[in-house]
This record gives sequence, C-alpha cells and structure tokens, in this order.
Amino acid sequence: MDKPQTEIDETSQWLNSKDTMRRLKVSSCHLMHMRQAGKINHKKQGNSFWYLIEQK
Repeated sequence: MDKPQTEIDETSQWLNSKDTMRRLKVSSCHLMHMRQAGKINHKKQGNSFWYLIEQK
C-alpha cells in the first residue's frame, strides 16, 4: 500500500504511528489526543494513520 501523497518539502516525511511515537517519544494515547486536537498533521489510509513529521 502506498503512503499518502501531498506536497511536502524535503525536510518532512510521512511516518506510521509506531515510528511517530518513537520519534516524538509519546504514547499511543498521547498521539491520539494530538491528532484529535489538530496538533499534528495526519492522514488516514485504510486502518492506518500516517503523520507528516519534519526531519531535523
């Protein structure tokens, strides 16, 4: 399955939930709350959430 496509710069990438939690050092519950509050850019594809995360 392909990752969601959107116009992003080269300093950002789409990560799945597991990798996003690891990168941001947050729990799945906290990630869900961030998503619901609109604090993190995300897309849902099938049963998976993908998050647009800036690389450092």
